[in-house]
Parts: sequence; structure tokens; C-alpha cells
Amino acid sequence: RRQIASVSKKKIMVIYGGISAEREISIISSKEISKALKRLNYEVIEVDADPGLLKEINFHKPDIVFNALHGTWGEDGEVQKILENSKVPYTHSGIAASKLAMDKNESGKIFIQNGFSHPNSIMCNLKDLIGNDPMPYPYVIKPNDNGSSVGVAIITNELEKNEYIQGIISSQTCSDEKNKVLVQEFIEGPEVQVAIYGNDQVGSIEIVPKNKFYDYESKYFDNGATKHIIPPRIEANKIKEVNELGLKAHKILNCKGITRSDFILDNKSGIFFILEINTQPGMTPTSLVPEIAKYHGVSFDNLIDWIVKDASIN
Repeated sequence: RRQIASVSKKKIMVIYGGISAEREISIISSKEISKALKRLNYEVIEVDADPGLLKEINFHKPDIVFNALHGTWGEDGEVQKILENSKVPYTHSGIAASKLAMDKNESGKIFIQNGFSHPNSIMCNLKDLIGNDPMPYPYVIKPNDNGSSVGVAIITNELEKNEYIQGIISSQTCSDEKNKVLVQEFIEGPEVQVAIYGNDQVGSIEIVPKNKFYDYESKYFDNGATKHIIPPRIEANKIKEVNELGLKAHKILNCKGITRSDFILDNKSGIFFILEINTQPGMTPTSLVPEIAKYHGVSFDNLIDWIVKDASIN
């Protein structure tokens, strides 16, 4: 498609960095976003965001804030509160949807209430896992409030569990001071991610990671070792089904702009299990939403331009 050029030179503030474990990814995303905005003839202001963000917004007076943050504070409803107070239109989901999507345990309950299949999940304290297993091996342990698969591990034995516990405590990956984690049933099967942009544009991709699952390293630093397959290697009716599930998840949580929903197609039952929904998907060269959009004829610049034009005060 022909690249869209913006007629008016609006001032866009790209907020990036932040204070989460995903800061590095946010910085990478923001660089790609800023380059696209400049190609589209927007005036770009880049701000390494912190809790004093409102002062920066009031000083620069942008027309729109492009939220390129990831993780805690950036996509859990906290920075969205600041953006709402600024009265400046901003990209992606609002306070309630962001907070809910970031809380894997609570959003999982809502998915189940709305007919989705979701892995059995238990919230517990790390210390409660010492010498105790809440479910049979293998199972997954993950922080309840991180993205980019930070702190996620598949546990197959006692040794792996103890190593995980010590690693999390020493690295402070969990933001909860009590080190609460989500223990989740392991579902084996193809990993399928669904991208939503708007209320009707949808596409999916199959992930074949180089590691056990699509972890942080596989997402951003594997130099192409992880395979991205479009369309997924499943029957056409299953692709249609998972796309519809992704759109349903987006709407149930009242998300806005772009989202990416993560699914596993269970090898045993042939049922799609939703794992989570991400309201601030990565916008790096290897990120999935831009890749899916490109496959469906939407260039990276067109996607960024659409996100800007979709910005609002929620």
C-alpha cells in the first residue's frame, strides 16, 4: 500500500523507558516508533518517562502522547492516570483496561466467566512453594504483573523450582513486595498470537521459539532463531476461531488501539487456551503486531499513523 503522509505537523510526545523490568524493550520500541513518526512528518518529542511526567507534558504541550512504555507503571493503569489528568489524547488502552489486562489472575477470571478456556491458576507466595507443589509437574510460574515473559519459567522438577525461587528473590523481578506469583497449568501445543488493531482488523501468527517457550530472549534477542509463521500451521477454521477469540478478548476488557492476545492450542483437546492479553505490544523490529499487520498489507508506518489517529482521552 502507498505510505500515508500526515497533512498537519502535529506534535507527538513519545514516552519511553520507565521504571519496569521491560525498560530496555521500551527504549527499542520507542526508537522505531519515533523514526516512523518523523518519516510521517510529525514533530517528535522523546521523553524518558518517570512519575514527574505531567510536568513534561505541561511544558512541551504535545497534541498527542504516544505511549511506548512496557510493563509495570507503563501499562498497568498508572501512567494512564497521569495521561488522563493531562487532558492530552494518548495511544492504547485506558486506565481500567490496562490495569485489568496487566493483572493476569484477574483477567483470567474474566476470560473464564466469558467462556474462554484458561489454564488452571493459583496465586501464591514464593515461600509457599518451598517443599510444596500446588499442582503436578510440569507447571508454569510467572509474575502476575509483568510482560515480555519476564520472570516466566516452566517448572519440571524440584531443582528447577528452587532455582527459580532464588533467582526471582535475588533479581526482584516480582514487583509485589511479598513475592507473589501465579502458578499455572502447563498447556502443551502450538503458540498462536493474535493481533488486534481497531475493532475489526485482526491477524494471527504461530511462534516456534528456540527455547522451551516464547520467553524474553526469544522475543527480542535470538537473532532469528525463533520462527514466526504466518498464517499459523493449523486448519483455516481454527485460524478463524482464534482470531475471533482474540477480538472477543480485546472487547471484553474494553481495550483500545492495538492489543496482542496469547493462545496455546492444546495438543490433547484441540481447544485454544488464552494465556493473557497485552495492551502495549512491542514495536521492535522483531515484534509480532507489526509483523502480522505487514502480512495483511499494513506497513509499519501506516500502523503507527493509525495508532496516532486513534489516540483519545479515554
